[in-house]
Amino acid sequence: MSEIIAFKVFGFTEAEIRAKLAGMGLTPIRVEEYCLDALVEVGLMSDGGEVAAFEVFRLFDGCVYSEKEESLAEAVLGRLRLYGKKLSVAESLTGGMITDHLVSVPGCSESVIEGLVTYSNESKVNRLGVDPSVIKMYGAVSAEVARQMAKGLYLTGADFAISTTGIAGPGGGSEEKPVGLVYIGVADDVKCTATECRFEGTREQIRTLACNTALFLLWKRVVKPFDFDSMVIE
Repeated sequence: MSEIIAFKVFGFTEAEIRAKLAGMGLTPIRVEEYCLDALVEVGLMSDGGEVAAFEVFRLFDGCVYSEKEESLAEAVLGRLRLYGKKLSVAESLTGGMITDHLVSVPGCSESVIEGLVTYSNESKVNRLGVDPSVIKMYGAVSAEVARQMAKGLYLTGADFAISTTGIAGPGGGSEEKPVGLVYIGVADDVKCTATECRFEGTREQIRTLACNTALFLLWKRVVKPFDFDSMVIE
């Protein structure tokens, strides 16, 4: 008898999801993809016999973040509540989108301390303690600034902090730093890292991709410490 499971997975397109499942002889009942975040529903009976849920999850290499139809924000807040941890957010190009996703979830006040939109360089310096010389040397869109933004929040008392800085377009890019280049900082009591991402799309799509990716990287950090320094998401 076939078991039907639904799960949320991050970082795969619908085509990639279908191809991975096809390799196990599985055809999904539905796949709903939205900016790297996908809901998948599949019957666990392949051409070769029964397939266990954990075998399907292993296909996606730790990117299944929920077995419920919940958002990334809901998954993150659920984990934070489970561990009794607090979060603060500093956003540049995402302009409050991450905080909006979080505070849309009932009960978020148990876990969210604050969300700051530090769009200008002056705001990054004055509100987060980013070193002006670091901005001058590396630019506001850089791994170094993303780390300092997150660290500035973490030092105020949060258990976890995330930050975003990038170029959403349509203008403002260069050959060295094109439109779609985003850095996401994540800080906790162990380390403070930055992930480089390169997205494509409209201004709104790039901002949404940055928002979703930041929430997923935070979820990974809360669930299992991971070194993001060398990760590039494209």
